[in-house]
Amino acid sequence: MQTETSSASFLEYGSAYRTPIPQKGGSLIRQATTQTARNYVTQLYCFNCDVFLEIHEGLAALLVAHEPDPKQLQEFSMNHLVRIKAGVFYAVVATTPQVVYDTIVDTRYHLNVVPLAAPYEYKHRLPRIEATNILGHFYRIRNGGYQFKGERHDFFELTYVDTGRLNTEVDHKLYEIGEKEMMIYAPGQWHTQFTNEGQTASYVTILFTMGAEPSVQGEWFRPLVNRVFPYDKKIYTLIRTLVQESTTGVPYMYSLMSCLLSETIIRLLQSQYLAPPKQQEKPVSISRQNYQDDLFQRIEQYINERIYEPLTIADICQHFSLSRSSLQILFKTAVKQTPKKYISDLKLEKACQMLQENRYTISEISLRLGYSSIHYFSNAFNRKYEVSPSEYAKRFYQQPGNTAR
Repeated sequence: MQTETSSASFLEYGSAYRTPIPQKGGSLIRQATTQTARNYVTQLYCFNCDVFLEIHEGLAALLVAHEPDPKQLQEFSMNHLVRIKAGVFYAVVATTPQVVYDTIVDTRYHLNVVPLAAPYEYKHRLPRIEATNILGHFYRIRNGGYQFKGERHDFFELTYVDTGRLNTEVDHKLYEIGEKEMMIYAPGQWHTQFTNEGQTASYVTILFTMGAEPSVQGEWFRPLVNRVFPYDKKIYTLIRTLVQESTTGVPYMYSLMSCLLSETIIRLLQSQYLAPPKQQEKPVSISRQNYQDDLFQRIEQYINERIYEPLTIADICQHFSLSRSSLQILFKTAVKQTPKKYISDLKLEKACQMLQENRYTISEISLRLGYSSIHYFSNAFNRKYEVSPSEYAKRFYQQPGNTAR
């Protein structure tokens, strides 16, 4: 997180204040400055008196140090009203396209402008890269012996292999994209794809355009191309979410897909600056995961619709043609609970709601939720909430604002 000039760590250089200094009167003079965003600082300012900076438009960062040494400069997000102590070296850097501020000093000031031996690079915290338009998105399944002769086009193409292995030739060099691996083709880059005999591949293809700020135009995308990216859990989650979102058909679907794709690209670019990730266990395929998610949602709905019945695990297995072990694995993966514990917790949550409504006796609640006896219901309730149903109801109605009917 950024540190503001209102923080305690800025106090050795100055402080933020609340009320603007009056435009006229006193022994102070005011100089208006309009500054555009820049990446490098080449000089620092230092006054022999306190200096006051008041921002009227835009946002800025403040660089400060006790010596004119780039290595000592500290960066702060600048509040709109800032006092800098006498003798502190500083520079203002616009973090929006433009910042307008006043510099206010005593009429007897002395200003020292110190050029830096080497420019200080300020790394702007504004987004620089984004996927501007998704032109197409496909989930493809290819059998062995598939051959795509190749093409080049004026947009980016991302290929993410879900299952199997896919071969590709890019600018006359061969690559193999394995399961949960991905590759990106740049605009104008000739490429082909194929599978060997007896080899299948299921993969996601996304066609898109990307934009970058002028300062990072040119060859900025080179780290993304001519390489196969290995499995990464964060990238997998982003691609999986993007695929799921592509099937919703709800408003702003493509806007959200563009955001997910932009984050994917940025994380791939960041990976060149990070240590290689530890070996990660690859999850089930996107298609398999989508099937599991859909199945769990249908079972969850089935349970909710029958929560007031004496529902058994055998009932669920028979209805969905599942073995007990498959049902156990599905629930462990989805909610880290056994089906029995999940149903029990849901019934007890319903019991709490019914106790709060004060419409039923404890015996009626036990019967409506399908418990074999009021004794069994009371024991289960007490184990989960460490209080009996009657005591729970009593405590609830003792709370301010709760009154029994």
